[in-house]
Amino acid sequence: MILSLCPNPSLDVYYYVGALKEDDTNRVENPFLSAGGKGVNAARVISRFTEDVLLALPLGGCTGECVKELLEAEGVSLVVVSISSPTRVNTILEQKAKGKHLLIASSGSPLLKEEREKLELAVCKDYSPEVLILGGSVPPSLPKDYYARIIKKFKGTGTKVIVDADGELLKEAVKEGPFAIKPNKYELERLVGSPLIDLKEIVEAAKEILKFGVEVVIVSLGEFGALGVSREEIFRVVPPKVEVKNTVGAGDSLVGAFAYGVYSGKSLKEAVKLGVACGTATVMEEGVKLCSPETLKSLLKEVKVLPLA
Repeated sequence: MILSLCPNPSLDVYYYVGALKEDDTNRVENPFLSAGGKGVNAARVISRFTEDVLLALPLGGCTGECVKELLEAEGVSLVVVSISSPTRVNTILEQKAKGKHLLIASSGSPLLKEEREKLELAVCKDYSPEVLILGGSVPPSLPKDYYARIIKKFKGTGTKVIVDADGELLKEAVKEGPFAIKPNKYELERLVGSPLIDLKEIVEAAKEILKFGVEVVIVSLGEFGALGVSREEIFRVVPPKVEVKNTVGAGDSLVGAFAYGVYSGKSLKEAVKLGVACGTATVMEEGVKLCSPETLKSLLKEVKVLPLA
């Protein structure tokens, strides 16, 4: 079973405009609503491949109920910890004339002590996943070593922990040597504390992370695909050129598909290839949609894996 933890889920509200006009009224069509958060999107993608996935998350208020209904409508199995505070709302403004989007993300409400304990108990005690995804930010009440503490509890169990986070959350998690991390270039730069100019420097930075006991570092590179770095192999996965309609959720799609690849016994290269194909399929969709199985099937034939060492 795959378990995806999203400690700070959101209700994502997408608005489409030609271009934003400051100090004026911007008329838009009715917004699209979607359940959001890195761990949420990863689970949504995995549910396209298998029913053997659970999404653990705290939800509260009317926004939490909306998130729950949206996920259940997609067929995602949930482990819900009810909380007293309403689930946060993120706003995404897609500017069609500029081909860019603006994300306004709220930090979320703190979890009460008993709510934090219930969430941790659900993840660490109630289930024994083969693959565990720790995805996204955490509410203000959770410490920066929150993911690190969870990784520590799964040591020696055989559970493969995949971390998709940023900043101190990721830095602390790396110290406990999870199975894999998936930073983008900028997140990797923050992790190592220096700018990374070219592919060689990115590879060297990823190699440094392996010294902490991390087995796999996947560095997402947007339209240029991703790098896969382990002690045994270094490779690049390159997608075909496609029309980009929306980049939100692309990295999360990569993580979800990679997790499924690992769970289903694929090789590292094939798992990352599947992830890149799913991320690419997601950018071809508008708004709240993630990768479609039909697009994915077509893209898989065009994604290339290039050994670098």
